[in-house]
Amino acid sequence: MDSIAEQQRQAYEDVERMEQAVVDLMLQKLTKHRYRLIREQKISNLLDQIQARSKLITDLDLDESGLRAKEINMMKSGFDSFYAQLDTVRAHHRRNPELSVQPPELDYVKYTRNPEEADEKRRVLEARLRDTSNVDVEVDDAELGTFVDAGDMDKLETMFSGDERFGRYVDLNEQHDQYINLRGTSPISYVEYLDSCMRFGDIPAAAKDTAYGEYVRSLGAYFESYFARAMPLFDLPKAQREANEAFEKEWSERKENDMDVGLFCEPCQRMFEKESTYKAHMSSRKHQKTVERLAKSTSAKSESRLDQAKRLACLEHKVQWYARALGSKLSDTRANVQRRQALTEDERMHELHDMDETEYSDDDAVNDHSYNPLNLPLGWDGKPIPFWLYKLHGLGVTFSCEICGNSVYRGRSAYERHFQEPRHATNMRRLGIPNTRQFHGVASISEALELWARVDSEQKAEDVDKDTFEEYEDAEGNVFSKKTYFDLKRQGLI
Repeated sequence: MDSIAEQQRQAYEDVERMEQAVVDLMLQKLTKHRYRLIREQKISNLLDQIQARSKLITDLDLDESGLRAKEINMMKSGFDSFYAQLDTVRAHHRRNPELSVQPPELDYVKYTRNPEEADEKRRVLEARLRDTSNVDVEVDDAELGTFVDAGDMDKLETMFSGDERFGRYVDLNEQHDQYINLRGTSPISYVEYLDSCMRFGDIPAAAKDTAYGEYVRSLGAYFESYFARAMPLFDLPKAQREANEAFEKEWSERKENDMDVGLFCEPCQRMFEKESTYKAHMSSRKHQKTVERLAKSTSAKSESRLDQAKRLACLEHKVQWYARALGSKLSDTRANVQRRQALTEDERMHELHDMDETEYSDDDAVNDHSYNPLNLPLGWDGKPIPFWLYKLHGLGVTFSCEICGNSVYRGRSAYERHFQEPRHATNMRRLGIPNTRQFHGVASISEALELWARVDSEQKAEDVDKDTFEEYEDAEGNVFSKKTYFDLKRQGLI
């Protein structure tokens, strides 16, 4: 067994080598999503090992067993302990003469090699050997070994669901099913759910029952699992600590505001604005009976409603904190779902086929954002449309509609089409204007109101003119206007 001093020295050496391995991994420029994700997982594992070695060094320094101090005293006494350990090492090697010793630095060489460069070298070597031998050959990976091995790639296959696309998007289908089955919620599509899943205030307080608590806990558990799988370097304990501190601060401010508004009776769950009314309630028989009933029931042993509400609000706050930490993952997921919904079945199958091929090859064009310096609109495949198509449809010209909240539309066809959409028709009804054909093309509120005033006055004038345009004839052949004819008829003159 190694001495205490040797264990400490080895631990210090391991920490330095692992820190250098982390630096080597961070300096590598990787374009493939899978390699970047595996690199983050490797760095996370190295950081855990560094913490374990550091804890071992600290424990050895504390020397609670006293073995380290005893060993140091033996070293001070002379060379007897040194020669005794030397004889032990020599005896070990005499018993095992064929034992090979591998330098420890060889275990960390793989962290300095770029897997993408190794893949390119492997393809070049295989092509050269194939040209010379005319047979399929495989290159030995001993010289091209990197931090990525076959086990890492197999692990990624089982780590994510199909909708998550190896950590690019989130998969909240299970939580969506739970949401539409809650009380106080209406069935909505998955795309709408991704927009509103963090708005817990939209759900009535009376509907936040046990099933709702399970739903919020499911959201929190999924996000924590997603951080561990797709964002290994994310400091989850720090985020949880910050979320709890922010919640406690907000909760204390909320309680102070509630105390400023009135006095709350927890057993009866009632709020009183005046202190005299509150004191009268506390001395009433109804309050006393409620207190006695709660003391006898089993619910008195459990936590109060206020504690339950606080715990549920803490869960909601933590989930919202996680969603903010995810950045654009939710919006990217929503855009991807909308894009896939516009695809046909053949296009979806073609996309899956391309995905399987590009994940292992040049997937930088698929995984990274496409180069789009002209800010061209995206097509069904998620890539910018050709520039000639952009000019053909006039998408470089933008039109805004003040009636629709200054919404901007690209191209004349999209702008003209929106006048018949429900959004524009609803806003026209709010202005008191019918969405008829003669108002299509009018995007300004003032111009629409002015046009409606003119059209309304013309319609009223036409109604008045009808009385003079229509003519009636009596029995004697006399011709009168409509108004004069009915006036004379009511008087009995004709």
